[in-house]
Amino acid sequence: MKKKLFGAVVAPISILGLTFALGLGSSAFGTAGGEQQQSKEDELINTLNVTTDIPVAPWCGWYVSGGADGDLTLVPAFGAPTQYIGTEIALEATAAENTAYVGPSAGLTVEGIDADCSWFTELNKYGARYDVEADGYEFRAETVGGLDDDEMDFEASESNPLIITNDGIDACLSEGFTTNPTAEIKETNLTTTPWTVLTAAVDNTNFCQWSAKYEIKIPLGMSPTYGNVTYRWTGPTLTHTLIIPETQP
Repeated sequence: MKKKLFGAVVAPISILGLTFALGLGSSAFGTAGGEQQQSKEDELINTLNVTTDIPVAPWCGWYVSGGADGDLTLVPAFGAPTQYIGTEIALEATAAENTAYVGPSAGLTVEGIDADCSWFTELNKYGARYDVEADGYEFRAETVGGLDDDEMDFEASESNPLIITNDGIDACLSEGFTTNPTAEIKETNLTTTPWTVLTAAVDNTNFCQWSAKYEIKIPLGMSPTYGNVTYRWTGPTLTHTLIIPETQP
């Protein structure tokens, strides 16, 4: 009997201990501190605005510096007669230096200065040409005292054209400049093109400095109305133009 009674007392203690242990470890009974499943909704982290600052090169373009307006005075060439006695006199004059180049702005006279520019794509490139146009082909004669003399007038003609060459441009062949060895003004041709740069030869560093040289002759066999005076011949006005693009006339 004593053993049975002892066993009956021990059993309820064991059951109470088991019930207590289950209560601590299970959220099914609503114990405080439990977790629910994560929500399926999106959660915002942050917002970023993406920017960058990159300098853009200026556009490339064609420019000519120099070549100011003024008078072009022809003088006898080296070795030619300096006084008219009925024989031919070769005349010449070299104008002021010009600078033609590709760059970002006008007014440059030194290669490589502020030459940082871009055509951006090959489709944007264009060449250039240099044209000279005369408003006539006659050289009218008068004395320095103001007396006209039609007998001493002459013309820029097929046999005696006003020839335009380019001093210094041969050094620019590697820069894409192509000179015209037959550039001349005459009765049948009042516009000529001393040099051209084709589009295919253009980059962002084309640069050339040259001086236009003009040559014509006072013809032989003319008879002046007046002697012992100085004659002045006034020829056509020459207009110089940079043509862009270089499409041929």
